[in-house]
Amino acid sequence: MLFEQAFMSLPEFLTGLPYQSPDFEGTLLSAFSMAVLQELNGRNINNPISCLRSEVKYRDTTEMRADLHLDLEAMKILTPELKQYGIYQHNWLEAKYFRLNINNKPTIDSLKVVLLLLKDIIRLVTLPPENNISDSKAARYLLHAYQGDPKKHIAKKKNTKNNIRGFTRSWATKMQKSGSQTIETLHLKDEVKQLDSVTGSGLRSLEFQLDIMNFTYEPKVNSEEVFSFYLSRIDDFKISEDSEWYMRKDGKITESSAGAMKKINQAVITGLITS
Repeated sequence: MLFEQAFMSLPEFLTGLPYQSPDFEGTLLSAFSMAVLQELNGRNINNPISCLRSEVKYRDTTEMRADLHLDLEAMKILTPELKQYGIYQHNWLEAKYFRLNINNKPTIDSLKVVLLLLKDIIRLVTLPPENNISDSKAARYLLHAYQGDPKKHIAKKKNTKNNIRGFTRSWATKMQKSGSQTIETLHLKDEVKQLDSVTGSGLRSLEFQLDIMNFTYEPKVNSEEVFSFYLSRIDDFKISEDSEWYMRKDGKITESSAGAMKKINQAVITGLITS
């Protein structure tokens, strides 16, 4: 809820005076953090800075960290009914900012961009701590921003190569569409070889199904001086590895068999590249 409200301030913080011309991902995250603190202050939360932390380890057993974590406990507003709107106590966020160089070309190859987004999706689904089973306690957000035309940053198609048929990454298209989106099936085994160097080896057997809610802020006219902002909240999901799976549906965690969630998450933690 606070992340969604803070998101509405990003155009002001990044294009209005005196904040113009962000150069790095940290600038985006800093602006977003200030917007969240502004929302907390507006609610007269005592010691609001204690609710918001950056570079927070997901778990004690791994060095992998979220870009931002927000704990809503101090607000004293959480109810089972509020959870139906996607509001949870623990809010985990990963951020990506894709900019242009002095020649107005993307600084990161469009294929690597989709692989980096895919890596963050894997992290957000599997790494936030959950109860062993039953009620979920973690909201998952991906904040992604693009300088200029966002379509130029994304490789939405995998080309046919060596008689292996290409395909369209429909999930990447849906990440930039406003509103509720369903990503039916995301198979890592179908992705390019470069996936292993970005996400890590041993993850090819993973499959995902996602229901996401996208909040978007796009300029009327794309130019090199403006940005498109997207806040993707992962509401429901299912992750499978071979015959094992676990899922969140309507705030409830279920698994194919006892220990499936722990087994799959440990496999991801072992195989995922830390940085």
